[in-house]
Amino acid sequence: MKYWFFDLDGTLADTDRDIRESWKATLVDLGLECPNFDRDFVAGPPIDEMVRQLFPEQFTPALADAVRTGFARHYDTDGLPNTVPYPDALACAKALKARGDYIAIVTNKRYVGATAVMKKFGWDKLFDALYTGDMDLALGVPGGRKLRKTDLLKRVIADLNAPLADCVMIGDTKSDFEAAAYCGMTSIGVTWGYGTSADLAMATRVVANADEIAH
Repeated sequence: MKYWFFDLDGTLADTDRDIRESWKATLVDLGLECPNFDRDFVAGPPIDEMVRQLFPEQFTPALADAVRTGFARHYDTDGLPNTVPYPDALACAKALKARGDYIAIVTNKRYVGATAVMKKFGWDKLFDALYTGDMDLALGVPGGRKLRKTDLLKRVIADLNAPLADCVMIGDTKSDFEAAAYCGMTSIGVTWGYGTSADLAMATRVVANADEIAH
């Protein structure tokens, strides 16, 4: 493998607490009650998918947009006080970079939030690129649109003209593995993230330690 695409939330960093706190503050702002939030919420999937899962009977695109806007307001200003990188995952990424491989972050996370994490930990100097589903919109690219991870990963591969046999997607939830399967490439599931056993069963292979990723 020569091209390594890393998910962010739950794969490179434990972002769960900051994301949850911003979600909870947003639900309070909107007057939404979700008694099983701590049980049912998962960091990583797109916001609209999570809103649909948490509020199946109340879901509308307008509600998803309201949650997205409120979440951004809280998350983008809290300074990420509880976000912690996974040291072994970062060590793996550094080792891959040192041997001359291409490493990029491919995430459902919003561009602003992902950029904030990268800058806070200096990852902008490590990873070759950052791809997020809303990056074209965030950067004001004419005709830009929000991409699901399946289409986002497909775009990454096309941008790089990378042979599928040399590519791997590393993640922790089903959207990572669905995207890899959609593109016809290998995926690696990591057990330290937020995915369930059913999610991880969708990966080509599963690792419990980051040093197993490149083997």
